[in-house]
Amino acid sequence: MKKLSTKLNKFALAVLVAACSAPTLAKSNNGVGLGLAYDLGVGVTAQFRGTSVFVNSDALAVDMRIQNFSNDLGTMHAYIDAGGFYEDGGNNSDNDKAGVRLPVGLTFGIAPSLQAYIQAVPNFAFSDNENEEGFGVDGALGVRLRF
Repeated sequence: MKKLSTKLNKFALAVLVAACSAPTLAKSNNGVGLGLAYDLGVGVTAQFRGTSVFVNSDALAVDMRIQNFSNDLGTMHAYIDAGGFYEDGGNNSDNDKAGVRLPVGLTFGIAPSLQAYIQAVPNFAFSDNENEEGFGVDGALGVRLRF
């Protein structure tokens, strides 16, 4: 139980770091988006004013927009987010991971209220299992319906 508490404290620290960057959120991230994504497995994604959340049965990730770049038409955006994640290791709690991440990606409109995104996700994971700990780079892609 103490190991899980330590991991959750590290995750809370990662979310706090992301929240501290909130004043620099890009102005064009208004509205709500809901969709499906492959990030830490297949799951549900939601976005509200620059804060993105990914959830599935084994993982949670929360990212906040720290920089946004748009093309002249506003149909494509490059962005940098900062956040944290937690992944359940299954039956062996030593394989649980919590960490910080810095997604860098592209978002583009498919239809007026439908957007797709793709991102590279450099991260640093903390774990009780040395093989699960350390720096890594993951990827993510998904679609969101904008409201």
